[in-house]
Order: sequence, then structure tokens, then C-alpha cells
Amino acid sequence: MRNIALRLRYDGSAYHGWQRQAGLPTVQQTVEDAIAKILGTSVHVTGCGRTDAGVHALRYCANFRSDCTIPIEKVPLALNARLPGDIAVTDACEVDESFNAIGSCIQKEYIYKILNSRIPDPFLDKRVCFYPSRLDIAQMRAAAKAFEGTHDFAAVRSVGT
Repeated sequence: MRNIALRLRYDGSAYHGWQRQAGLPTVQQTVEDAIAKILGTSVHVTGCGRTDAGVHALRYCANFRSDCTIPIEKVPLALNARLPGDIAVTDACEVDESFNAIGSCIQKEYIYKILNSRIPDPFLDKRVCFYPSRLDIAQMRAAAKAFEGTHDFAAVRSVGT
């Protein structure tokens, strides 16, 4: 049995987050459906964490186990041919059997962007927080200090993650 890790990027605008939810479109469901079309059987894809509805990801790690014989370098091409344009697999590799995307994740990075302009940009609408008023940069820098550095969030994460 192969353990295949995927690196994905996606625009989450059309999805109700990563995790499968009955009757709602999710990234996990969409990726699992694409894999099922290729393999002819369903698989469970484990993601490195949950994202909320409308959240995008640039380097999202996921993995699944399968007996498939597709060469690893062809996995991204095969999946991208079956995924919608707002989800892309950028890389795939075989990983050790013990690897689990959520359990092996030791670092996450979040990026928040502000468009500080009097004029909104429709091309950035879902990618930035539009803020037309003057920003207090000194106050923002002072507040940002609370987030700088390395922090251990083990006490507030979901059980088993």
C-alpha cells in the first residue's frame, strides 16, 4: 500500500472549507471525488488541518493511501485533469507509511492582506480586506508583536491533531 502526499493550492471561495460536510461542496470532497475517478475506488484524503468556508490555501498538504500503480510524477497531472480550476495539485510524492498530513504538521503560516486604498480592486476582492481609511501603522506594529515568533498552540488544537 502506497502512502501518497499531495501539495495543493486552492481558492476556497466556492467551498465550505476543507472538511467533508454532507450536502455542501468542500475541498476534501472534491479532491476525493477526483481521485476516485482516476482509481475507480474511493479513498479517504487526510488534510493537514481544517480551513473555514471561503479560505484559500497556497501550500496545503494532504495524503491518502492506495494500491494505485500510477507513477508518482503523473499523479498531479492526472488529478488536475479532473479537478475544477480553483483547486490544483502542485506536487505529489510517496511518503513513509507513518506519515499523516495532520499528525505530521508542525508548522502553519497565515497571511492576511489589507488593501489600504480609497478605490477598491475587484480583482483582489476575495483576497484582501479592503480598508479605505487611514491606517495607524504604529498601533498595528505594536499589536503585531503579540503574534511574532514561534508559539505552541497544542492546548487549543482539536483532539488528535
